[in-house]
Amino acid sequence: MVAGAGAIARGTHRLDDLARNVGVKPRPESVASDDILIARVAREQNVLLGLIEAVVARHSTLTGGLAPFAEIGQAQVKALGGSDTVPVAPEVAADPPRAVSALSRAYDTASTARAKDAGHAVSPDLARVLSSMSAGLAQCARAIGDLR
Repeated sequence: MVAGAGAIARGTHRLDDLARNVGVKPRPESVASDDILIARVAREQNVLLGLIEAVVARHSTLTGGLAPFAEIGQAQVKALGGSDTVPVAPEVAADPPRAVSALSRAYDTASTARAKDAGHAVSPDLARVLSSMSAGLAQCARAIGDLR
């Protein structure tokens, strides 16, 4: 009887409700498409981190101004389970204001991508995290742009 109720609950997507009713706190199952999305976002955030490091390497005068953004990027990549190995970034402009502008645009592009990703997430929690990342990246884009 219990097995039958469990099968029906699973089939009707009410298994979590059934678990709550008997006093068990349900643990969300991983959704493959969300796992793939998280891995891609981690890679893309790692590329953004690589770009920050490339700008700092080329323009040491920007180290202090970009340090908080590098820390945020490192924390995001770690939280997403991304690699500690930062990829080689594209060539950075020789002119610091141009390099900062390019970095600001990269953050703005990443913000737009995370907002779009949030719409594709199955998990409401993941959608919230990606939406929050999008907002944070937009703020970073604006703040980095102010470094020019």
